[in-house]
Amino acid sequence: MGVEYRHFMVVDDAHWRPQSDTAVRVEAVLREWSLIDGVGHTIDLAASEQNRSDTSNSAASPGSGVAIVYPGATGPAIESLAGPSLYADIAPDDRYLMRVTLVIGDDFRVQPGSESIYFELVSPPLANGVPIEGVDYDFNDRLFAASFPSAEASSPPVVIAHIEDGAKSGVAWDSCLGYWRGGLLLSFGKDLPAFSEKLQALPARDFVAAISAAWFVADRFLSLVKEKFEALQ
Repeated sequence: MGVEYRHFMVVDDAHWRPQSDTAVRVEAVLREWSLIDGVGHTIDLAASEQNRSDTSNSAASPGSGVAIVYPGATGPAIESLAGPSLYADIAPDDRYLMRVTLVIGDDFRVQPGSESIYFELVSPPLANGVPIEGVDYDFNDRLFAASFPSAEASSPPVVIAHIEDGAKSGVAWDSCLGYWRGGLLLSFGKDLPAFSEKLQALPARDFVAAISAAWFVADRFLSLVKEKFEALQ
């Protein structure tokens, strides 16, 4: 299979919730940067992966949660986003994103881990001291490690990130909640960007700022957008 690279951008704010037009704003940024090609499909996370639409439907209210999966793009736009390839013989025209997935909604999503970072769920969210039961999904793509309804929650989940010593130099954040309600997953597949072996922060900081603004996490909240990475073997 080889190594594949996935890059997460998540809203690291326990109080943030998406608005009705959040997905529309995020999609507009993705199209402005030429990172998605065509229309994807929407997965209703209130049900299961099988409950899906053949259109992105970014204008719909996300409710407890949706995943909007877009076909990725190819060409120089990927290099503008992620910088040069890890492999010197890969030209800008040959760069690609396999897919781009936007996950938003009111429910809590626990960040999936990797070989070098483990997100430990210490406690699920509580409803007046009673643990809230998680929602089971059957996904082909690991968008999150666990999901919990938040409508009745009086306190959020508690998650601790454990980072291997050898991976700490590549982590672009000092702390994180380990759960989120808004996340953007950039799946590079085997087109490994060179930055993936250094500090895992996208070189295109203007893109990060634009996504932050689309999430209404702009200006003073820019630091709440955390980038997390996952190299899949």
